[in-house]
Amino acid sequence: MLIIGVDPGTATTGWGVVNTTGNIKQGTAKEKHNWSRRANGRSLSLVDFGCIITNSTDEMGERLFIIRRSLQKIIKTHRPDLMVIERLFFGANATSALSVGQARGVVLLVARENKLTTFEYTGLEVKLTVADHGRADKKTVQAAVKKHLGVTRLRNPKDQFGREVFRFRDDAYDAVAATICHMIKTSDQIL
Repeated sequence: MLIIGVDPGTATTGWGVVNTTGNIKQGTAKEKHNWSRRANGRSLSLVDFGCIITNSTDEMGERLFIIRRSLQKIIKTHRPDLMVIERLFFGANATSALSVGQARGVVLLVARENKLTTFEYTGLEVKLTVADHGRADKKTVQAAVKKHLGVTRLRNPKDQFGREVFRFRDDAYDAVAATICHMIKTSDQIL
């Protein structure tokens, strides 16, 4: 099953596609050792991840259009079975929350246009579930993502033009963490 996770934002929208196959009970002893038991005993592999980056000098309508067009292309390329979205948390900055809410609306629209079932988790839920601490910092979340995927390194994510992204990689990792969170939270269900 392919799951796309999305961490919406108007400046940067992180995304990650994770494939889950098999079950730890069906694997070899070596596979069982390498698979993350926390993610429902499924074998997890990162298919692709990246960031959709918009220019802060562009009008908001143009930025939202870029997010929509880029996410449509990602979904067309990978054909995920469902989408996990980071739910908006209203902090002290109302302007930022409004901006993120607009990007989130575009992501939900794209999910609906592609008939994808959506699941939503707050950043706190994702961090608590994936990294065992609701206030985990970005490095801790990145380490936890790699642990769940059974890897020690991940390549740098790319933007919508295929260029490596160094500055906004946290958003891509957060999107992958959201997919892992969903697998852990649905561990008693068949996806």
